[in-house]
Parts: sequence; structure tokens; C-alpha cells
Amino acid sequence: MTTWWSAVSGGGFYTRWSAAVSLLVAGIFSVPSVGGVGIEAYLRGAAVAALGWAVLAALLVPVAVAERRMSSRAGRGALVLGALLVVATMRSFVNDAISSALFGIVPSGPMPSRIATNLVTAVALLSIVAVITSRHAASRAAADRLRAALARVASAEARRQRIAAEAREALVSGIAMLRRSRERMLDGPVDFEAVRAFSEDVRGLSHRVDRLLRSYDDDGPLEPPLPDDADAPLSMRLVAPPWLSVAPLYALACFPYAVAAGGAGVGLAGLVGGILVDLVAGVAVRRWARPPRPAAFVAVWTAAGAGMSVVTYLFLPRIGVLGLVPVLAVPVVAVLVGLCRDALSRAGADERRAAGGLAEVAREAAEVDESAPVRRGVDVLHGRAQGACVVFAARVDERAPTPDEVADFRSRTEAAFRAILHAGSDERMPPGESLDRLIEAWAPAVAVTQRIDDAVRMRLRDPETAERVVSVVTEALVNAVKHSGARRAQVVARVTGSGSLLLRVASPGRLAPRPGRGLGTIGRRVFQDGGDVVLETVLPASR
Repeated sequence: MTTWWSAVSGGGFYTRWSAAVSLLVAGIFSVPSVGGVGIEAYLRGAAVAALGWAVLAALLVPVAVAERRMSSRAGRGALVLGALLVVATMRSFVNDAISSALFGIVPSGPMPSRIATNLVTAVALLSIVAVITSRHAASRAAADRLRAALARVASAEARRQRIAAEAREALVSGIAMLRRSRERMLDGPVDFEAVRAFSEDVRGLSHRVDRLLRSYDDDGPLEPPLPDDADAPLSMRLVAPPWLSVAPLYALACFPYAVAAGGAGVGLAGLVGGILVDLVAGVAVRRWARPPRPAAFVAVWTAAGAGMSVVTYLFLPRIGVLGLVPVLAVPVVAVLVGLCRDALSRAGADERRAAGGLAEVAREAAEVDESAPVRRGVDVLHGRAQGACVVFAARVDERAPTPDEVADFRSRTEAAFRAILHAGSDERMPPGESLDRLIEAWAPAVAVTQRIDDAVRMRLRDPETAERVVSVVTEALVNAVKHSGARRAQVVARVTGSGSLLLRVASPGRLAPRPGRGLGTIGRRVFQDGGDVVLETVLPASR
């Protein structure tokens, strides 16, 4: 019920999809009986129904505009349902007027049953369309936000890695230059000024590499988004409709007419027949018509439509050509429902893929520090290499160095250079810094403010605790991007009186009626707090 009301009051009930489906149903399946039960009468009824649909659709255009402009969900829901009930009630009278004007014939059938049929069909059909389109739009919007955030985070990480690689290359080439400069100095007169000049070269290299590491920014082209399945061929989209969603739906739409024509027993018999036909067709389509077998899919549901026609003629033998409508109606409904199910499935898969990709990129950024060896190399240049220069300069300040002093200087500087060059290309982030690095990685997509107690930072030195905290924050930030366009969040972590670690991540947004499972964090609690969605987790004290 919550899902239905969300679709009704969401501001997108009347769309081009609801217009197209309602025209199809009104002009082919739900036609008035104009002058008999033969094919000519059916064609007259189809023409009247199509013209009547155009009149009623025109009346709904202002409603469609108004529902998008209203800010109140209750107001939108009342407007949508009120307009739908009015139009469905008017349909029989509009069709009668058009039929009288065109053919001089008033459609047959008791008016109460015709109105009831229109009401049931309109509410059921358009509600289903609205639920499907709203869910699809929500999944697509979430996937788009996730892909955009993934592009920003991945692009930022790619730039960070590129800069780390460039800094590494600058360090390697700079050390080769320092080695040549050192040998030139040692081959000539060695005095204080010569050593000082070499020390300036060492300091200059460390400063250049340090500036390069700090040159990271968030500007620049984004990485391409994740591919989706929007171009999948039609043959791969004809998936089996959900159980009891085709023939029973058709029988339910015809229920008021069946009751009027043959009594409540006939109406119930039609529903039971629709259920049995749908079950048989559902088994057949799942066994023999899996994608990509569109011909088998259509054949199975055409046979199901023929089965519904048999049920119709068994209980209403005088219905005429209208009894053949299910042969066309049931496969068309099956195709539409199957395509809708596939669209929802693909949108959901796209959303999950983007969420998983975003979480993976952010977690990798929190686990791996690709610039650590370079930063450590800068520290070695500042410390060991320049320290060796200071000691050597003091020795040669008033006299020429001895061969042993020259060899010691060469050995000290060479050891520093080897330590820099033999460092790895990246390393794991210390657990105590992983949360800060995660938040830094998210910065291109979400501005995160944090309030982390000192006691919590002590706990984060434990790798298991740090991993769980990173996992919770990652899930919360992924959900923040998924469910809201706001690009900000707050992370609060503190130690409770019982010694447990309380982690709370809040971001602007509205909680979905039935929140998904997210990325699988255990022991979490998700709730609405004013205008924020909050994910809260308590990690027990370690023993």
C-alpha cells in the first residue's frame, strides 16, 4: 500500500506511458458494444473508444501539469485519484455521446456495470503503470547519481595515482641527477661551498617532489560512467512476467462486465480460469521461452489468450466477437508486463553495479596509500641525505676531506638513495588513518564533516575495528548518494559509557518506504531524523 501511495502521490502518475497503455486498452480491449456482437460492431466500438479516449486524455492534461507543480504529496494524491475517478465515470457517457453522433446507436449494457468496469480497469491499470514507472525512474535516478559520484571519486583517485607515479618518476630521475652531481663535486675541489651547492640540489629535489604530491585537485575530466544495458535487443528483454500478473489481470478488468452479463458466479469463474491459464502459461514460458526466444514467448501467451477465450465462451456463449479479444489482449499484456519487469530488473542491476563500484573504489582508496613511499622518500632526502651533507660540510669547512671522509659521505648518501629507490610502489594504509583517507577519497562526491573522539581514534588502530568502521561509513555514503541529490554528510563517532563504539552517519534525504539491504552491514539501524537519513551502528567493546 505504501508503494502504491508513493506512486500515486509522487508527481508522475500521468505520463506518456500511462497515456499509451490506456489508449491501447481503451481502443482494443475495453470497447463499448455498438450495435451487436459481430466484427463490424467491434470496429465501431473501437473507433468510439479511441475518440472517447482522446477527449478524456485532453481533460487530464491540466491535471498532469498540476500534479508536477504541487508541493504537497497529499494534495497530489487527492488530485490524481479524484481526476481518475471522474474521468473513468465519464467514459461511458462520453462514449455514448460519440456513438450517437457518429452512428446513431447507443452502446448496449447496463450503465452501472460499464462504469464499474471502467473504474476497476482505470485504477488497476494506471496504478500498475505508475508503480512501474516510478520505481524505474527512482532506480535510474539513483543509478545516475551513483555513476556520477563514481566518476568523480574514480577520476580523483586516478589523478592521485597519476600524481604519485609522476612524483615517483621525478624522484628516480632526480636521484640519478644527484648521483652525477655528487661525483662531479667529489672529482673537483671539495670545500664548504661545493657541498652546500650539492645540499641545495638535494633540498630542491625534495621540495619539487613534495609540491608535486600536493598539486592534487578535483578539477579535470571525469572517467566515463559504468556501461548499462540500455541497448540490449528486444529478444533479451522479453522475460517471464511475474506469476498471476497477466490473465488474472485481464479477468479482473472484465469482472464487472462478466457479473452484469452472467452473474457473480460467471465473474468468479472468469477469475479462476484466468488464474489456471496464467499458471500453465507461466510454467511454459519459463521452460521453453526464456530469452532470446521472442517467437516462443508470443506463442505461449497467444495460446493463453486462446484459453481465456475458451473460458469466456464457456460461460458467455452469446458474447460474439468480443470473446476473441483475449487472443490479442493477453499476449500484448504479457509483452508489456515482461518488458516492464525487465526494465525494473535492469535498472535495479545498474543501480547495484554502480553502488558496488563506488564502494569498491572508495574502500580501495582507504586501504592503499600509493604516495606513502614517495612521501617517505622526501623525508629521507630531508633527513638522511641532507644530514650527510651537513656533516660533510662541517668537515670540509676549513680543510680538504680525507679519502675516508669522502668514502663515508658517498656511502651515506648512496644508502639514502637506495632506500628511496628500493621502496615499493604502494603500501597498505595504517588502520588508524583509514577513516580519514576514506573521507578524503569521498570528497569529490560528498563533502563530509566529521566529529571523531580521541578514544575512537585509539580504537581505530585495531585493524578489525577500522575495517568495520570503514565498511559502515562506506555504506552510509553510498546510500546518501543513492537516495538524495545532496552532496554532504556528517560522520560522528564516540565511545559510549559501556565502552561500545557508536558510529552515526547522517545525510539529507527521505527514507524510502522499504529501505533496501544496502551493502550488507550487520547490526545497523537506519531511520529518519528530521530532514536527515541516519545510519547508526554500535560496535561492542573489544575484549
